[in-house]
Amino acid sequence: MIILGVGWLSDASAAIVRDGRLIAAVSEERINREKLWYGYPALSIAEVLRLSGVTIDDVDLIATYGQSPKAPDAAAYEAKEAAIAEADLPKDIKERQLAALHRRRRHEESVFLERNPQNVARIEALGRPVVKFRHHDVHAASAYYGSGWENCLAMTADGWGDAASGGVFECTPEKGVEALSYSHTFDSLGYFYGSFTKSLGFIPHRHEGKVLGLAAYCETPQSYADVSPLIDVDTRDHRFIGRMEGGAYVPNFDNPAVDRIVSRYSREDIASAVQRRLEEVVTAQVSSLGDKARRIALAGGVFANVKLNQRIAALDNVEEVYVFPHMGDGGLSAGAAFMAYHERSGLRPSAAGTMYLGPAPEEADIMRLLQEGDLEWEPCANITSKVASLLADGQVVARCTGRMEFGPRALGHRSILYQATDASVNSWLNDYLHRSEFMPFAPVTLEDAAHEMYLGLDKGRIPARFMAMTFDCTERMKREAPAAVHVDGTARPQVVSGDDNPDLHAILASYREKTGLSSLINTSFNMHEEPIVRSAEDALRAFRESGLPYLALGDFLVRGAGKA
Repeated sequence: MIILGVGWLSDASAAIVRDGRLIAAVSEERINREKLWYGYPALSIAEVLRLSGVTIDDVDLIATYGQSPKAPDAAAYEAKEAAIAEADLPKDIKERQLAALHRRRRHEESVFLERNPQNVARIEALGRPVVKFRHHDVHAASAYYGSGWENCLAMTADGWGDAASGGVFECTPEKGVEALSYSHTFDSLGYFYGSFTKSLGFIPHRHEGKVLGLAAYCETPQSYADVSPLIDVDTRDHRFIGRMEGGAYVPNFDNPAVDRIVSRYSREDIASAVQRRLEEVVTAQVSSLGDKARRIALAGGVFANVKLNQRIAALDNVEEVYVFPHMGDGGLSAGAAFMAYHERSGLRPSAAGTMYLGPAPEEADIMRLLQEGDLEWEPCANITSKVASLLADGQVVARCTGRMEFGPRALGHRSILYQATDASVNSWLNDYLHRSEFMPFAPVTLEDAAHEMYLGLDKGRIPARFMAMTFDCTERMKREAPAAVHVDGTARPQVVSGDDNPDLHAILASYREKTGLSSLINTSFNMHEEPIVRSAEDALRAFRESGLPYLALGDFLVRGAGKA
């Protein structure tokens, strides 16, 4: 059975599940080079079919989402409107809140009546049977089936999709993904965090990681008393709550009340308060679920927040956490295909064991581009050993080899590597790449040394393979890899084994032989505000623009204009 999953929201993507196994997945942005591209992913569909060796006529079923009502839930909006009207608020604030609620309702109406049907119609035009699911059910399916667990609880949270902004799901082999509750679109945690992201001068739905990084620079935020009333959680009904009737929260990114709060405090103070409140309401939700959350699987853009994921793992009622590696809307294509496979076959899909699901650079393309260009290059019979030697000598090496990663993290195939001993790297290497960041680069660490470097790995062993969770660092890690440790003593590692990635593991093992160190810096190979590179052509272009000294392109070593 061949199922094509299609996602058409931000970071549109396509995926193929064959006989229950995820074998190919690509985001449209990697091909058309438009970051977080939104819309019908024609190029990605063609690419995953090519990678799978099939045509559209071989596809048994196409799976997507968009199972929305024809109009927003009138009763929910009327209840929220009544709560605002009855609240003890000045008249002007009530009017502003009601106007915001009405804008939200009109926006949802336009989406349900126009945008969703238009995208689904393009998918149906492919000429194969199509099945549609609810947005958050699909997120939950990506987490549940991706985990490989028999039974677990799944939790989702993001901006919004298909009349919800989050959900709690009971997951079993018999029933698959069964919703216990949904949070409404006007109670969105994603909009809460995103509105502060925008007010702090960043781009919402893109730069939330900058807010997370800033949060660690303030331990006791004075703005917390202003920020905390904006969101809450109903632990009885397992729903998040946006306090519009409190006169501040508006479920969109343009929020005058948030701007007023931000204007009174430092950005570090605000970021700390926002992060703290997000952690409080989500962990309260998970705690209230008791033993059901012993194993909890997470998906949705809110769970790109790696510190939040660490806080969930630290709860007493949680034994293990899984985060689908492409946790945002880009992962919906895989989740829809998983869900359709279970619905059609009655069988559970295989666990998502790898995210190396995209195309690999072809040697013929590499040779042609190198021969046509003016860079120095040489073939290397043992490229991993050569890269390790360069890294041991203090060089920066970009890498484009093997199948491209699916998801927001570069996991060694489209990465830039450097020694983790130089704490100043976060300044000068970001300058090379024209980036501004407030978190250190992530480390990649050999699996056999990981327990000597990080605390709490047992609760997040799978997220640690995909840079999906932070962990407290040991004193040894802080001493040996200061460039990878944040000011709060945490790091967001990729723990790599020979089974996960033999070449990257070989580089690290050889590097350890030469230096005695088990970790390297691993940051994504892309220029600022560009998608991660996909092809040999993308890699060479980014390499030239960055001025980096070395590029390992397949089995070829390319010398750049940077310092060696």
